[in-house]
Amino acid sequence: MKQRLTVLLTALLITACSTNVETRVSSSGINSPKPDQYMISTFAEASPELRNAYTLVARNMEQNGFALAKAAPLHLEITLDARDAALALGSTDGPDALSPAKRKKPMQSCEDKEYRLGVTLTRVADGAEVYKSRAAEYHCKMPMAEALPVLVGAALADFGKPRGSYVVKRKAKD
Repeated sequence: MKQRLTVLLTALLITACSTNVETRVSSSGINSPKPDQYMISTFAEASPELRNAYTLVARNMEQNGFALAKAAPLHLEITLDARDAALALGSTDGPDALSPAKRKKPMQSCEDKEYRLGVTLTRVADGAEVYKSRAAEYHCKMPMAEALPVLVGAALADFGKPRGSYVVKRKAKD
């Protein structure tokens, strides 16, 4: 009996870190935007993760037929942040918060962080939003650098065909 309990507890500890990770996505914009040139607002003192996000998003935009330029009719803004998931964002609690607080799972060994990536493409001439997307995930052990390619892929998956808000689940290190 004691051996079974030890095996069960060990299995629970192992599965506590490898689980379904939910990527929460929200996208809006116009359908099938015409490929064009765009510029990105960058900062010299940007973190390594944000510089990596610039590169990953630019690659994805290129695959969609868009070209990076110093001066262009489109402006691309990329935001990236990490926060303690136990802190809610917004003026209300619960599901109406911008980002509600997340509680620790039973037997979870560390505090969750929420990683959030934002991508906004606007027309310079009139400020019209061509595409806007946010992708967010909670992680206990995964560093942002590992989560970033998934966040970029999720944020740009709807480019040209925005679907609103939804959740994508995948198996990964929590």
